[in-house]
Amino acid sequence: MTHYVYLNTVDATYDTILKKFRFNLPNPITTNNKTMCFRLSEAEVPITYYNVITGFNDTFSFKHTSVNDNNITYTYNITLAEQNYSADELVLALNNAIETQGKVQNSITTTITYNEQTLKFSINCTAATTIIKEIEILESTALRLLGCQVGETTGLHVSDDLTLSMINAANLNRTKNVYIMTDLFGIHTITSSNNSNMSVLAKVQMSLPFGEIVSYQNQNTEYININKQITYIDHINISMLDDDRNVLDFNRINFCLTLIFKDNNEVSNLSKESPTNLISQITFWIYYIYIMYNGAWT
Repeated sequence: MTHYVYLNTVDATYDTILKKFRFNLPNPITTNNKTMCFRLSEAEVPITYYNVITGFNDTFSFKHTSVNDNNITYTYNITLAEQNYSADELVLALNNAIETQGKVQNSITTTITYNEQTLKFSINCTAATTIIKEIEILESTALRLLGCQVGETTGLHVSDDLTLSMINAANLNRTKNVYIMTDLFGIHTITSSNNSNMSVLAKVQMSLPFGEIVSYQNQNTEYININKQITYIDHINISMLDDDRNVLDFNRINFCLTLIFKDNNEVSNLSKESPTNLISQITFWIYYIYIMYNGAWT
């Protein structure tokens, strides 16, 4: 028997601690003496998660040092608002934060720019009445977003005009893929970084712009066998993770999945006795009836 299960998160309960969507099935899936298998058939996933998340990748700190007054330094500590940013929007947000803290500090004017050809951000410092000794990146959570590393520095290049170009290209993608995962069914699919008991049902490429919906059709028609001991399924847990196995927040926009369950043809034989030949059974009963009515067989 084949069961089509349509899951929509408007019907799910979200566990804020375990970060899982629980779908309760009003009509449980059962099997009688058979091994079940299933596969993900299709999915509709909204690209409504943000590329800047509060407490995850929203802070950026750096300092500049001037030669005057015994190497005086000034540190900018920037916290970005949680939302989706393009490169231009990120430049604007960073410069607005710098403006708020003081664009000119210790006679040094600071701005941040973005180069579309190199895909890199840069910190630009220009001195009016002093000499700039160094620009340095400090501990931050937005390092990959901006393409920089802690301790990255211009070095001791004393000048009145100094620029620190980030060592890496900026990564404004929240994730290139969404991993649809479950912790049920006694299955385990292997990835390079999955050390939990979670199993990957599909890897869906997020190849559309922010705000769009990715419609995924699974081209793999192979089924995944469920643990033979599982014969009753009344709920399904689903987690949606990014490339780093962090939970994705779709900001209360629902996603939909279609699962197909079916029974394998592996029917257990409960009897350990070998089947009796039909001709032998007929001969036995003819002999038995003759003895009952005619006495011994001659």
